Amino acid sequence: MTTEYVSRVFLTINGQEITDFKSTTENEIDLRKQVDLMNKTGVVKKRARYGAEVEYVVPENAEEFDFEPIEEATLVIEKMNGKKTIFTGVFTLKVGSAKADGDNEMTKTVTFLATGRTKE
Repeated sequence: MTTEYVSRVFLTINGQEITDFKSTTENEIDLRKQVDLMNKTGVVKKRARYGAEVEYVVPENAEEFDFEPIEEATLVIEKMNGKKTIFTGVFTLKVGSAKADGDNEMTKTVTFLATGRTKE
């Protein structure tokens, strides 16, 4: 198993590119669901729901980006080995409260839902 390191994460919305992200986590994808039947347990396929969380670094000397109105954006996670994960139809689900520890930058966790995901 090879380790894949992320080199860059960016969000594109209406031609604007936001790159102020410290880290990212792709959400788990449920593929099937257990269903109880009369004499056994069955399995049904589920519609995949894609998403990701990012740690947004709040700029120190600039205006903070407003994630609330985001609809139909594109989130790209580029890895150092040249592979990409591209989330399309991205919507903001949740913007977390600001976190600061006094030594590092202030961050907010932003949760996205996407209608599609491809890997290149």
